[in-house]
Amino acid sequence: MKLSLCCATISLFTLSAATATQQPEDQDSCHFKVSESTTKPSITGPEDLVAMTYVIEQPDSPVEILAMDFKDSFLSVAHERVTEELRCTAKIRNRSDQSIRGVDISVVVASGGSAVGTGFVRRPGNWSGLAPGQEGEIQGCGGHGTGSAHDNLVNVLVFVSQVDTGDCSYFPSRRYPRALRVAPSE
Repeated sequence: MKLSLCCATISLFTLSAATATQQPEDQDSCHFKVSESTTKPSITGPEDLVAMTYVIEQPDSPVEILAMDFKDSFLSVAHERVTEELRCTAKIRNRSDQSIRGVDISVVVASGGSAVGTGFVRRPGNWSGLAPGQEGEIQGCGGHGTGSAHDNLVNVLVFVSQVDTGDCSYFPSRRYPRALRVAPSE
């Protein structure tokens, strides 16, 4: 009994010592100084698609979406069904004080609590990143799909879903207006 208590005490002491000597994480790696957005994102493409698109407000995101171009995209809403084939380019800006190594931008077709998504992923290897203040364009989407469209109401939501600095993966907040319900023009 004394031997097992002694071993347990030594193990606890060893674990405490190992924990105490671990290198602390870089506390600044996920703390960005973010400048305020200077402009409302512009959205271009087919008129009916532009009317349904909303760029989500993300004041804490180190990457801001400046523009979305849905040229050559198709979205149809009829008989409570949605069919889409999205082709899009995003113009983005690093509005933080740190270099960005990767960014994920999501484009989601949503209706009545259900959503179908596609997006852009830019990581080292296929993208050079963004220095503080730098702007860039990335192409994405490329998906297509069909789904339900409750009451024929559909929104295309665009947001930054993840930012990578190399030392930190950051997931910006998303602010969705509850009254965001845009009916397609008929």
